[in-house]
Amino acid sequence: MGTVLALAAARRRDVALVGFDDLPLAEVLDPPLTVVAQDPAAIGAAAAELVLSRLDGDRSRARRTLVPTRLVVRGSGEVPPSSYGTI
Repeated sequence: MGTVLALAAARRRDVALVGFDDLPLAEVLDPPLTVVAQDPAAIGAAAAELVLSRLDGDRSRARRTLVPTRLVVRGSGEVPPSSYGTI
């Protein structure tokens, strides 16, 4: 949120900004915030499952667990073409 505030205070519209987690205020910002939406319950469930299996004696090799995410495009993640190359 600090980045959003700083960009607004500087009146910068030439910076692409994408956040993680779809917070309720994301769609009411100007421009609305593009986010990578995560599923905290699924992340917690996967972590708990791994921890509990380890506590139960699982000594298998480390493994990767993927929890699906989705990109919610709302307009803050794209820099307008006229802004390319400007600061």
